[in-house]
Amino acid sequence: MVEKHTPLRLCAVFVASLMGAASITASANAEGGAWCQELWLGRNTVMDRAGHCFETPLGQAIFDNSNCTPGERPLTPLDQFIIAEYLEIEAQGRCDVDTSTTELDPIVDRWRQELTELWTVPIRADTEHGCGGYSGPVRELHSGMSNSTTVIGHLRPGDSFGFSHLQMPGGWEYIGVFRPDRDERSHGWVQGIEMTEDVCEWMAG
Repeated sequence: MVEKHTPLRLCAVFVASLMGAASITASANAEGGAWCQELWLGRNTVMDRAGHCFETPLGQAIFDNSNCTPGERPLTPLDQFIIAEYLEIEAQGRCDVDTSTTELDPIVDRWRQELTELWTVPIRADTEHGCGGYSGPVRELHSGMSNSTTVIGHLRPGDSFGFSHLQMPGGWEYIGVFRPDRDERSHGWVQGIEMTEDVCEWMAG
């Protein structure tokens, strides 16, 4: 018997697929919780790519310092913007990640893997929004905020997608995509995507 995915069922499946992110948001008030660890990881991924050397046990365990350069490292204007936004969100969330440990919460592993596929680091937000039953045109998902960066996925009719990161300059959005009938997931940057009744069978958040 083939199970039919009604809009309500699709909503439940989609929300379940994002439970890792949802539970991170739910733990936003935990100073060293998974949500704060996501913020720490995103911000320090930018620093690592700039050649920063980490001194804490956690920083050295996650980034290993193999290609670091001692001293102050120059940052691009975009990197400066991303880090400033992260620091502000971390301050608002009263985050205080324990950097004396050498491991992150397992729930952060998916975010860590996604970061390895991205040229531009997204800025994690504390809210999430979802669109189910997308009916718009096929959209390419890029590794960075430029159509010249690598295409790492697609948003297609019938997919569901979600926002859990801040919109960036130029209308760039980092989205997660889920196809319930195939249990497939993808992610990436897309420009000018909107969550409206015109292209969404249902919306959440």
